[in-house]
Amino acid sequence: MNLKRLPFVLLPILLAACGNYVVQGGSNEKNAGQGTGGQGGTGGAGGAGGSTSSGDDTPDPAQPAVALTRAQLEVLWDEYWANQDPTGGTSVSSGAEPELNPDDLFLRISDLGTSCGSPTTDLTCGGHFQLSIALPPALQQVGVYDLESPELLAYSYMSETGDMNSPNPEDCPWGGGSIGAGTLEILSIDDTEVRFRIELTGPLWAANPNGEYTAPRCPVYP
Repeated sequence: MNLKRLPFVLLPILLAACGNYVVQGGSNEKNAGQGTGGQGGTGGAGGAGGSTSSGDDTPDPAQPAVALTRAQLEVLWDEYWANQDPTGGTSVSSGAEPELNPDDLFLRISDLGTSCGSPTTDLTCGGHFQLSIALPPALQQVGVYDLESPELLAYSYMSETGDMNSPNPEDCPWGGGSIGAGTLEILSIDDTEVRFRIELTGPLWAANPNGEYTAPRCPVYP
């Protein structure tokens, strides 16, 4: 397992989940949604998705959400860590990795903007956030789902920064881990975009990502 990715896999499982996880839905309907999204949380993160990313790793502030598969995300992580450590010493195996579904769909949101060219948004100080929800194929359909269900909990996470403590641009609090209590409502989903609504109800985070989003699906490059 790539140890640099370990926090994103292990932190979410610190919260226990229980109860009825599919709140509503479960139909096979995958019709396209129309119209713009609503207002999001801190920094006005909600709203309709912007134009398709140009392919570089710079977040697009006009595009608050994107959707991409685990297979696409794995390629981006490999490129990301290669750029962070050009010597090639980024991957260390810790035994057999669990079999992961390449068709899992990740919905990524940030008030700083998201990109199809990077697996993450590098958050700066000042109360910014990013959120990533991993949808297994069985939940890639219209419906309302509990964010603390085991199907969503294992590979979903949220992180945020706080206000600056000093003139040092990196001197601020940072936190990351399980998203916490709330719901994800898939409003519509097709081969080009996913329209969804986030409603967090727990007290874990200062940032507020609640709102409606339209996430264009990232293109599959040859």
